[in-house]
Amino acid sequence: MIGPVAKTDAAAARAGGQVFRTLPPQIQVAVLVLAVLAGMVGCSVAWIDQQSYTPSPKMCRRDQVPQAVQLGCIPPQQLPAPTGWQR
Repeated sequence: MIGPVAKTDAAAARAGGQVFRTLPPQIQVAVLVLAVLAGMVGCSVAWIDQQSYTPSPKMCRRDQVPQAVQLGCIPPQQLPAPTGWQR
């Protein structure tokens, strides 16, 4: 599956590069500057959004369950199946 996807991605990138090269140099610079600014805005928004991040409780892996008390982690629990579902 990855082969056809990689070929499609490469073809799309090649086509985009050809379109970009046909633009005048001033437009190319403007597009690059706008792309960099958009990336900076996206990173800034993500950084500001993560200011209120609270880590999830410390969950044990399956191999840590016997030592859960010593490690101070919460062992995984089986969730009840929704009505009409069977596990």
